[in-house]
Amino acid sequence: MDLSKLSLPEMFQLQKDLGAEIEKRKVSDKKNLIAELQNLAAAKGFSLQDVLGGAVSTKPARSAGVAQFRNPADSSQTWTGRGRKPQWVQDWLDAGKPLDGLRI
Repeated sequence: MDLSKLSLPEMFQLQKDLGAEIEKRKVSDKKNLIAELQNLAAAKGFSLQDVLGGAVSTKPARSAGVAQFRNPADSSQTWTGRGRKPQWVQDWLDAGKPLDGLRI
């Protein structure tokens, strides 16, 4: 893929899509791995809980989230939209600007 032909907004969208896809893949790959390990343990006459001492969870760990907002003054600063608003977001809103103006 030749990234030099993409516009900056297209690259930001690609970055957002890539982050979301990575999170989905991590969840599905973990589920598949747990299923494989359960089958392997069962073939040896054990449950996976027996082998790992009951520390098996099929629920995905809560991810940090994908950034949805970017500071226009410093593109390295992002915010997922969860938790406390960063100061640069609050300053933006205090200036009467809409939150969607920061959306990636």
